[in-house]
Amino acid sequence: MKNIPYYELNHDKADSVEFFRANNSDTKPHFHRCIEILYITGGSVACRVNEESFSCEKDEIMFVHKCGVHSLVPTPHYADFVIIIGPRYSSDFASIFQTKTLPAHLADKAFNRTLLPHFKALNRQKNAPDLVKKGYINIIIGSLLDHYERMPVTPTPNIGTIVAALNYIDDHYREPLSLERLSAVFGYNKYYFSRLFNTYIGESLNGYINAVRVRNLVSEAKKMENPNLSELVFAHGFDSMTTFYRNFSKYYDRPPTEVFQER
Repeated sequence: MKNIPYYELNHDKADSVEFFRANNSDTKPHFHRCIEILYITGGSVACRVNEESFSCEKDEIMFVHKCGVHSLVPTPHYADFVIIIGPRYSSDFASIFQTKTLPAHLADKAFNRTLLPHFKALNRQKNAPDLVKKGYINIIIGSLLDHYERMPVTPTPNIGTIVAALNYIDDHYREPLSLERLSAVFGYNKYYFSRLFNTYIGESLNGYINAVRVRNLVSEAKKMENPNLSELVFAHGFDSMTTFYRNFSKYYDRPPTEVFQER
């Protein structure tokens, strides 16, 4: 699909620490209100955080401040440790990150290797008590803040409104949605709301809504034995087959029947 940033609601709802190993994940642009850290353990990956693009190699770290739009593309293979830190687990350093953040690309390999045992310990102790996991996270974050130069945080006013709007779209995308409806729900002038949405997401409101519809339709169709396209189209909020095909073709260069067969 076209690289429209999407909001990962599941991470923010969980408000936990997620720690896992990943391999060759081709991750589309997305954001959430959690801090995310990737420690590359092998290979290389093309990273993008907001407007910054760089390559991460073994023993380098990608750091993503909350609400940072980020994506990953293997070049051609990589493996990593991933930590996603919910707000409840970042209380000890939350005040620091209100005004300062770390560079997206943390490239001091020798220093980063001193932190690798803590990543490995988290991997071994996924079911450890919360206090233990929080201790390892505090060591990692504290060490990074002490070693790397801090940068000013780019203000994100109205981010709460945008996140609420994205949540609303996720909950109601099967229904008729419009700029008029969304701006009324959130109490904004429709022209201001349109500009605000486009500034954060880089896509018009209608374009984003239809991208969500296409993404969810394709995901549902791939789980079905013999998906009925017309039923899926109208069940996912499209008002006509023409509207569906026009939006589907923005993201895929093959017919729906071929895309649905991918697993």
